[in-house]
Amino acid sequence: MRHLGRLAVLSFLLATVPAVAEPAQVSGADSWIVYGAPVSMQRDEAVPGAGSVTVAPLAKPAEPWTSGAVAIITDAIPARGSVTAVFWARATAPVDVAVTMQDRTAPYTPFLQDKVHLTPRWQRFVRTGMSNAAVAAGTQALTVQLGQSAVAVSLGPVALSNGPAKASHADTIFADFHPDRVAETVSIASAPGVVLAGTLRTPVGHGKGPFPLAICVQGSGRNGRGGFPLVMDRLLADGIATLEYDKRGIGASTGTYEEDIEKLANDTRAAVSAMRGRSDIDGARIAIVGHSQGGAIAPMVAAQDSRIAAIVSFAGPVGDGPQLFTRSMHDQLIAAGRTEETVAPLVAASLHLLEARQAKADAATLAPLRVAVRQGLVATGFTAEQAEGALTSLDTVEVSQVLDMHIASDMRALHIPVLSLFAALDPLVPPTGNAAAARLALADNPRGKVMIFEGQSHWFKDGAKTGTQAENETLGPNLGSPRVIATAGDFLRTALTPKPREP
Repeated sequence: MRHLGRLAVLSFLLATVPAVAEPAQVSGADSWIVYGAPVSMQRDEAVPGAGSVTVAPLAKPAEPWTSGAVAIITDAIPARGSVTAVFWARATAPVDVAVTMQDRTAPYTPFLQDKVHLTPRWQRFVRTGMSNAAVAAGTQALTVQLGQSAVAVSLGPVALSNGPAKASHADTIFADFHPDRVAETVSIASAPGVVLAGTLRTPVGHGKGPFPLAICVQGSGRNGRGGFPLVMDRLLADGIATLEYDKRGIGASTGTYEEDIEKLANDTRAAVSAMRGRSDIDGARIAIVGHSQGGAIAPMVAAQDSRIAAIVSFAGPVGDGPQLFTRSMHDQLIAAGRTEETVAPLVAASLHLLEARQAKADAATLAPLRVAVRQGLVATGFTAEQAEGALTSLDTVEVSQVLDMHIASDMRALHIPVLSLFAALDPLVPPTGNAAAARLALADNPRGKVMIFEGQSHWFKDGAKTGTQAENETLGPNLGSPRVIATAGDFLRTALTPKPREP
């Protein structure tokens, strides 16, 4: 009994000894998620990791939480467990800003509320919060609230760990911090008078460069930066720099948003030109990586630029003009469950309408063609309202331009490494016809490769069963399948590695 009593006392004493902070997860400035205000990224040798993110002040002060920067706490927190955050920050003038640790979703319950005093000099801050309840991994975050700051605030690297703060731990936590990348905001001049806002990430863990580069081009829609995070992680790990940019008229890019394929291709050309002007980028080792519409832009740009080193197309359509339009429309309707008997006449009627519009036919000529398309849509199962919406979509510049696109011919002209990837469950770019067209276009290119991934949809996420947009929302990040990332990563690593010189 005496022995058991001693064990009980020892257990009590051990339970009351504060736990030492676990090894911190150190992240570069690029990991901050900024919301509610303009943001830019810079190289800055004065802060550990040589990278910083600057958040601009709001035009008028608002609630503290109106704008800010978030670092996600990735570990689970036990009841009465503590989390220590160590981060670097400064401001263009002295200012006090609020710092919280809280839920990432409403009602945003905090378990730490504090303030830090920023000055123009970089400072390291240490804050510890204790959670009363056990919380799941990834549900909490460190937030620097900037809605009331009248000056720009810059943030450097951040380290998060379970357990209370320990002075010696905080002193050494960044001593060996050498990030694999540094991100910086870049401006890209495009025509006419458009300035694209982009983020260039260079793999500083692989030296000072010049680095090979992959330019990531988004698909159709109002897309900004953020569509290729896991693909870029893989490329940066292999020493390949990455560039992504907001579409014109989206995010921080100027101009008017348009789904004009020629203007979008010109924006990609402008990005290539801008990157070739940098000393840290090898202009002879630039690849274009595109998804969907971006996968069509990649061969368009490469066919006119003999210095492009390689392209990777994720679900990029392949075909020329009318054949591209009719096959895409046919395959999408069949994939949606329509019958061949109703689809064939609808596709033919739609092509006649587009060709007439392209020839600038008058209203009297177009009217019966529009009626034929509307009737064909209803015959395939569309409601009258749905048919009218589909007919309206055929009147867009984007659809009309398909007749002038020559993606297969562009791909056929390439003699560089080309990887064309398709998904077996893709409802938007069905693989059957597109993959066949890609294989035919690349038949004479020994470095061309076409693959179809089973169990994948248009967005290349594992776990797809039906391939629908609704299902897609329940899965992970776009282009997130590890096997797809590995395939593209291995391909680009080989394509962009300099060949040894012959003696």
